[in-house]
Amino acid sequence: MMRYLIFCLFLFAGCLDDNRSPEAALKDFIEIRIGNIVTRSSLVEKVTGKMRQSLENVSDDEFQKFADLRNVKKDSFKILSKSCQQETCFLTYSISYKTKIEDKDAFTSEVKKIAELNMVEGKWLIADVTNIKTYHESLEAINALQ
Repeated sequence: MMRYLIFCLFLFAGCLDDNRSPEAALKDFIEIRIGNIVTRSSLVEKVTGKMRQSLENVSDDEFQKFADLRNVKKDSFKILSKSCQQETCFLTYSISYKTKIEDKDAFTSEVKKIAELNMVEGKWLIADVTNIKTYHESLEAINALQ
C-alpha cells in the first residue's frame, strides 16, 4: 500500500506544469511550439525580458506567421550545456526537425541555440534565444524558377 501511495505521489508530481528547472521550462516551450499553432497569450506567459517585449510588440500578421508551426515535426532535442547563477541560467541546446510541404518531408534542419532563462516569481521564463548555427538540408531538388 505504501509503495502504491509513493508511486502515485511521484506520478502526480511529474504531471504538474510548473517549471521548477530551467531545462523543464525550455522543453515545455519547445513542445508547445513545434507542430502546433500557439496563441500569443500562451507564449507570453512563458517568456520575460526581450522575448516578452518582442511578442507583445509584433503585429498580428507577423505573429500569425510565427505562431503556425503545424508543418514542422521535431526529431530530437538535446541540452548540450548549462551555466547557471541563482536567478539566471544559460542553456546551450540543439534541436532537429523536419519541415513538410504538402504532406511531404521537404527539409531537415538542425539548429544550435543558447537560451537565457530567468527566475521570475518562482518560475523559470525564457528571456532571450540566440542562434549559434543552423543547418538545412533539402530532401528534394530545389527549383529556382518557382
